[in-house]
Amino acid sequence: MPAFRVGCGQASRAFAALFVVAVVDIARPGMAVAQNCGTEYTIREGETLAQIASRVYGNPTQWTVIFYANQDRLGSNASLLVPGLAINLPCIGGMSPPQALPQIATTPAQPPAAAGDSPIMISALVRRIEFLTADGYAPFTGRALEGGGMMTELITSAMSLIKQEARGRFDYGVSWVNDWAAHLNPLLLTRAFDVGFPWARPDCDGGADLDESSQFRCRRFFFSDPIYEVITSLFVRNTSRIAVLQTEAVSGMTLCLPASQPAYELDQGGRNWVKEGKVTLMRPPTVDECFRLLDNGTVEGVVATEFAGRASLIALGIADKVHALDQPVALTPLHIVISKSHPHARTMLYYINASLEKLRASGEYDLIIERHLARFWEAQAAPPSAKIGSTPAAASPPPKGRAPAEAPSGIPPKPPAKTEAAKRLSQ
Repeated sequence: MPAFRVGCGQASRAFAALFVVAVVDIARPGMAVAQNCGTEYTIREGETLAQIASRVYGNPTQWTVIFYANQDRLGSNASLLVPGLAINLPCIGGMSPPQALPQIATTPAQPPAAAGDSPIMISALVRRIEFLTADGYAPFTGRALEGGGMMTELITSAMSLIKQEARGRFDYGVSWVNDWAAHLNPLLLTRAFDVGFPWARPDCDGGADLDESSQFRCRRFFFSDPIYEVITSLFVRNTSRIAVLQTEAVSGMTLCLPASQPAYELDQGGRNWVKEGKVTLMRPPTVDECFRLLDNGTVEGVVATEFAGRASLIALGIADKVHALDQPVALTPLHIVISKSHPHARTMLYYINASLEKLRASGEYDLIIERHLARFWEAQAAPPSAKIGSTPAAASPPPKGRAPAEAPSGIPPKPPAKTEAAKRLSQ
């Protein structure tokens, strides 16, 4: 299975190739041959990810499965996929890979141990880890979701590996407090809980340019290895005159960003939209309210992650009136965070990173992500943007470098029915 090992810049080179508009028929002559999942496939000139997904899964909107399975392979050409690039085609939804022919029995040389085969060192001082998360961030977290959501299932599966190796000397728990604003401070800082997820890591090396919230996060918390990367986009009405993600296009506009999500990503890359007053920001509490303001014309754009934005548009019934610009605003690597003041922070961080690495090595990491991605899009009443994934491959050499991506530093929560933070602290 392909590895979903992601980092702060690892997927950035794929985005330009996926977000350029190109109208290409799904059923091109000579390209309708069925393709097996669980194999490698070489991209041909003129092909798109949507076409490949149509042949493999029978549904062109499943291009995201291929995209996320090949973040470490897709080229960074400014506008095109590269013919000749080999990509993995993962199996989803009960699909089975082709069966290999029986091999002649031989005595192969013993392969070297992989990184994921190394045993996890168990500390006598850390016998339990209490994780903290909240509802309302599909497909990553939510008690109504399978396994508690993608991130929750990844973490619980990884912790189960530690339980097995610890032989009864370790356990863990996951608690849900539907008040994101209370997670970092006070719940994690006071160690009412040990570890929180999912959170984005700001660009801590450029701390002087970060807002106060992001600087606080850099100063007070350790971050795990990146768990997953999501797209942050600018959503506009179909009638909008904003067609490209350029300063000249958005200058003077009013944009909406949920109050819980710091705005430094709008200043990164030299844009300085907020810092220099090039745009006006409205900051309602939820992403749904942002899209209501977009629908009634109060704002001209909404900044949101791909998943939160699509789900909100479907829920509000305005998906046919709004689209995301082809160029992404940023990539958002999601992490697990631990307070630097926790006496066992580094041991817990080691447990988390080492167990997730073993989960990747086993292939289960990939399977969990693929299943949750498929379930998320199936749950939506409309598919993701038809434009995305429809950029055809064309003969062009892949570039040699890539720019590091930065992460926004907030998670847009759904409004809680009742805060549980005080209740948890009093227990």
